[in-house]
Amino acid sequence: MKYSILEDSRYKHIAEPKSILFQIFSFIFDLYANTVLTFYTPVKVIGRENIPKDKPFIFVSNHNSHMDIAILAYATRMGYEKFGFLAAKDYWFDNNFRRRFFKNLINLIPISRKKNPESLHLKDTITLSKAFMNLGNNIIIFPEGSRGEPGKMQRFRKGAVKFSMGLDVPILPAAIIGSDKAWPKGEKWMQSAPITVKILPKVDPPKTENLSEIAYNKALSKLTKELQINIEKELKNLEDKFNSEL
Repeated sequence: MKYSILEDSRYKHIAEPKSILFQIFSFIFDLYANTVLTFYTPVKVIGRENIPKDKPFIFVSNHNSHMDIAILAYATRMGYEKFGFLAAKDYWFDNNFRRRFFKNLINLIPISRKKNPESLHLKDTITLSKAFMNLGNNIIIFPEGSRGEPGKMQRFRKGAVKFSMGLDVPILPAAIIGSDKAWPKGEKWMQSAPITVKILPKVDPPKTENLSEIAYNKALSKLTKELQINIEKELKNLEDKFNSEL
């Protein structure tokens, strides 16, 4: 019998409707996040009309704060439950306690960051992502890989575009300013500061069938570079507008 990643007991919950416990937690988290992001660190959302209505998407943005995940979910009005995140398999899934506990708190999709006999193949992560998105969910990926310094965008990695091409779903780019001031890197508590999110038009991935390996890699690099340039441009526009209003 052929093995299917979707039948693996460690991961099959990813492709299933969420438990009542998860739904209760999501409701509580949304209530808390919406209160904070409306009144304490007020978020202004521009471009909400660009959110795809007919199919799932990969949401990408610059990344300067722990708040960014909640900010992006808030900006869509879809709710925390509708978003998943790639997570290191060796940390989040190979530990039985973490896997069982956090599956009721956050939508995590395993991806291997180390090459060893227990690693997941990328195609397995894409299979799990596809099953998750077939339930009407979306995925958030920060192409910088980690939180950057305020005002300095790190070079984008190719993962977001690779997943977009592999899943044949659009990328929804966004630019966030103010989150680095609302929750600065290294600080334990949030500060009261305004935040702006600009959601850009979606970007459809190029079709990958019949592409040679060279053509595929060129398309991957080109779209990744264009994505970074567009987000950087919008960040500068937002910052210039913010400074002119001071």
